[in-house]
Amino acid sequence: MIEAITFDLWNTLFENKSYSKNRIEFLERYLTKKNQNIRQNSIQSCYNEVFNYLEMNNLKEDFKHVYTEDRIIRMLKCLDIHLNTSEIKEISITMEEEMLKDPPLLKEGVVDTLKHLSTNYKIGLISNTGITPGKVIRKVMERYNILQYFQITVFSDEIGYNKPKRIIFQKTLEALECKPEKSIHVGDLLHTDIKGAKGYGMLSIWFNDMNQKRDLDIISDFEVKKMINIINIINYLHNNNIKRNC
Repeated sequence: MIEAITFDLWNTLFENKSYSKNRIEFLERYLTKKNQNIRQNSIQSCYNEVFNYLEMNNLKEDFKHVYTEDRIIRMLKCLDIHLNTSEIKEISITMEEEMLKDPPLLKEGVVDTLKHLSTNYKIGLISNTGITPGKVIRKVMERYNILQYFQITVFSDEIGYNKPKRIIFQKTLEALECKPEKSIHVGDLLHTDIKGAKGYGMLSIWFNDMNQKRDLDIISDFEVKKMINIINIINYLHNNNIKRNC
């Protein structure tokens, strides 16, 4: 019987939103003030090069989280610019807090779904983070009044590893005091959410409201296109006492 439900964040609870343009423009202004006149297209090029390299490299092997200051150091090296530690920290904080100026929208049905499920189940969040850290995301969740529904929120920048790494699922369920076979994870990405959950012995729900292509190597236990339909699946599992064979 299901006791805990964990959710992904981006493109599951939150609409995906890019802040790259804002961050690049900020970096250009900052470097200009420091008498480092760099063309915006050069910043754009290095930003994309570093970001894409780190994301692709992360997916290859160890799934270690890449921290914002490390990204900035790589970008500055690409631009052949030298800044001190406090300046790098200042840039890092500004980039990390960019989301607070214009938060992403919630997906349709999120509030009603969380409110309903939280009355009978333990609710957790398992999210990979890029530049925006968990401490900033929690502030946005609080603004939307949904943080209250979660017993635990786990972010890759706080654990040090990204999904599908086993440890990020393990730490979440340990905090919820729930076994994998009594848990189910909801997420939009097959190669991180579904693969990671199944690898840890959890049931999985693929939130596929964007009509993504299926992958025959990674098959979810359930699939929904509307957030509110997750309630029907949980009710079905409860009424039929279904659990994953591990």
